[in-house]
Amino acid sequence: MAIQIDLSNSQYGVPFTGAYFRIVTAAVSRTRDANNRHSVMLDVAGYATRPSDNDTRDVDFRRYHCPLAEVEAKAGDNFLAKCYAWVMAQEDMAGSLFV
Repeated sequence: MAIQIDLSNSQYGVPFTGAYFRIVTAAVSRTRDANNRHSVMLDVAGYATRPSDNDTRDVDFRRYHCPLAEVEAKAGDNFLAKCYAWVMAQEDMAGSLFV
């Protein structure tokens, strides 16, 4: 599973056409409120191209936080697929493709 998008800018100050993003962390935590809701933290690493091995360095990194209910409401066969659908729906991922 991955997301592909054309980056107009990166942490290196250059664009990357067809950048490849993967969720590297998906964590669920209980919030400290009266409703005992849960939140999700998603760390997403972006690469210039599809990584060929574990030593490939990222060119972009994004961290998202959202209520668990928002992820669960997305279409997908499992939790990770729903996380990818949620990330793709974010403004900074507009125009992305699921690959």
